[in-house]
Amino acid sequence: MEESKKIYNTVSRPNPDENLSLGKKNKKELNKSEKRFAYKILIPAVLVFLFGIFFPLIIGILISFTNSSASNGFFGDKITLINYYELLFHGGINANHFWQYTYQTLFFAIVAVTLELLLGLIFALLLNKEFKGRGLARATLLIPWALPTVASATIFRYEILAPSGDYGLFNSLIQGLGGNGIAFFGADVSILFDLPCLIPFSPGFMMVPISTTMLSSILIDVWKTTPFFSLLILAALQVVSEDLYGAADIAGATPWQKFSKITWPIIRPGVATALVFRVMDAIRVYDAIVIFRDDTVYSMTYQSVNFWSRSQEFGKASTVAMLEFLIIIIFAVFIFKILSVDRTSKSPKTKLSSISLMRKSKEGPSLTDEILDNNENNNDDNENSIHDGDKTTFLLRKISNKEIQWFRRKRVIKKIGLVISVFLMCLFCAFPFIWIVLRAFRNPYIAQDSFEILPKFPSIDAFKVVFQNSEFFGATFDRALINGFILSGLTALVVLIVGSLTGYALAKFDFKFKKITSLIIFTMTSLPPLVIIIPYFIQTKVISNIFPFLDLTDSLFGLILPYAAFNLPLATFVLRSFFEEIPEDLWKAARVDGASNFQVFRKVIMPLTVPGLFTCFILVFIAAWNELLFAQIWLISDDNHTIPRAILRFVQNPASLSANWDTDIALMAATSIATVPLVIIVLIFQKHIIKGITSGAVKG
Repeated sequence: MEESKKIYNTVSRPNPDENLSLGKKNKKELNKSEKRFAYKILIPAVLVFLFGIFFPLIIGILISFTNSSASNGFFGDKITLINYYELLFHGGINANHFWQYTYQTLFFAIVAVTLELLLGLIFALLLNKEFKGRGLARATLLIPWALPTVASATIFRYEILAPSGDYGLFNSLIQGLGGNGIAFFGADVSILFDLPCLIPFSPGFMMVPISTTMLSSILIDVWKTTPFFSLLILAALQVVSEDLYGAADIAGATPWQKFSKITWPIIRPGVATALVFRVMDAIRVYDAIVIFRDDTVYSMTYQSVNFWSRSQEFGKASTVAMLEFLIIIIFAVFIFKILSVDRTSKSPKTKLSSISLMRKSKEGPSLTDEILDNNENNNDDNENSIHDGDKTTFLLRKISNKEIQWFRRKRVIKKIGLVISVFLMCLFCAFPFIWIVLRAFRNPYIAQDSFEILPKFPSIDAFKVVFQNSEFFGATFDRALINGFILSGLTALVVLIVGSLTGYALAKFDFKFKKITSLIIFTMTSLPPLVIIIPYFIQTKVISNIFPFLDLTDSLFGLILPYAAFNLPLATFVLRSFFEEIPEDLWKAARVDGASNFQVFRKVIMPLTVPGLFTCFILVFIAAWNELLFAQIWLISDDNHTIPRAILRFVQNPASLSANWDTDIALMAATSIATVPLVIIVLIFQKHIIKGITSGAVKG
């Protein structure tokens, strides 16, 4: 018996030290397995980055230092600095245009982003309040964002800002009030002022014209992008605790004091990130300016496209793109430096203590000040307190009926002000879209002789014109719609697959170079598309010369890779935020049950993130559907045009001047066809879209 006990103790009974060692070994092996899995699922993102961003970027840098052109070949026949010298210091027509377009681009970006920041803060603060209909207001905010920029520019150019002779909305209202019409663009445009700017060649400065066309372009950009800016700021507002506002109310803080002492210090880093994104977009402006075809206003992107498509000087086109990228980096660093959080500054909680002091010094003691004074001065001789052992009860003075009535009136005034502000915000976002839809249902064959709020001659003939007169669009519009669905759908599918794998790796695994990977993905968003599209075209041509069956130039499928590369960062951050919300217990339980990492991802994680996947699909689909610059450079033949490309071709087509129908009405019908489906989708799924954008902004 004793012998059997010894055998049991030595064989059957596990050794605690051995169990601990075995557990550590299994855990180590499990960590290695997880890291290997994380590296494997990052491979698709690495390939997209290499062939969609990195290699084209290197090619773009190289050809900017060559005499690359149609006559010298894509890579030129010599290395030279002539492109940079001619654009920056030579003083010829190219340099004059470069500096004019650069300063106009900077003016556009600074003014537009400043206005968007102010409006974005106002809209975000409004939408952060609780009120009936907030969901509808947030949905309305998404309407301008869903529209292609070229469609937004078309709406303003041909309807809202059109001359009074064409019965434009603004000019008709101005004339109705007894004023004179304003030329917002065109041959009669007014130069508002000349901006004196330094240049690095004689005479040392130049006068850059700022015309009403510039203000028209800024108005288009503000209307189009303020809503998205508002959502990014709204995301930052979600981290502000309501307890801080409650404490500020007790301290008697004014609305401005609460914003300056609490809200702004907390949301400042988020606003800095939002500003960087907006400055990136504003500096690479193209659609909102090119639609006017006005020589007084062009951008750096326009000059690069002009070098590429007209004079076919590929080296100069890449040089302008690289200089534009450099400006974006400088602005991004400047914004982060100015708006970065000061670690030594007081926290919002500390600043609260100064609010009541400010109130006392400026206005004298208020009712809330008396409460605070009683709390701070609870000594024995305080006549406003009663002591009962260790407890103290504070007696507040009686509030008069007059004060109660004032507080009630004040509350009513605030509610009315909120309602009016929300209404104006919704009107700002929705009215241009509603206007073009109404205009699209006017009969284009009956000449208009006066301004019309509602169509005098309702008809669907404008939609028939769009589909039956392809020569005015450069492509059949039904074909452009099909192309848009194919390109956008495939791009969204690729991004969904690659982004879900990448977001899962960043959300659930710890591996080497994780921070660097996140930084690289974020950096991809800072690149101007122009930096990539020209060298990507060259890269594709070189590959097709070696492998003719891989020639994807002038093909919808050739745009999937760059579209995926530029939309991958947003998808990754959005999906990562959804993955991080899944409890770790579910993931670990599946691993304990013997499921592989990929089985956990496919059978556990993916089914739980269907709303996030759908949201991501919509975001990428809309971004690809609205893209113009890549499509204009890449898609040459009429059969491959997308909707934005077809709309721009219609605007630029001189044949429209001889049409026997109102081309503006037909253009509004085309714009409605291109935008109404997207707006409907956005309105239906606005909750998921807003959640995806705000979650990705906060956690990304």
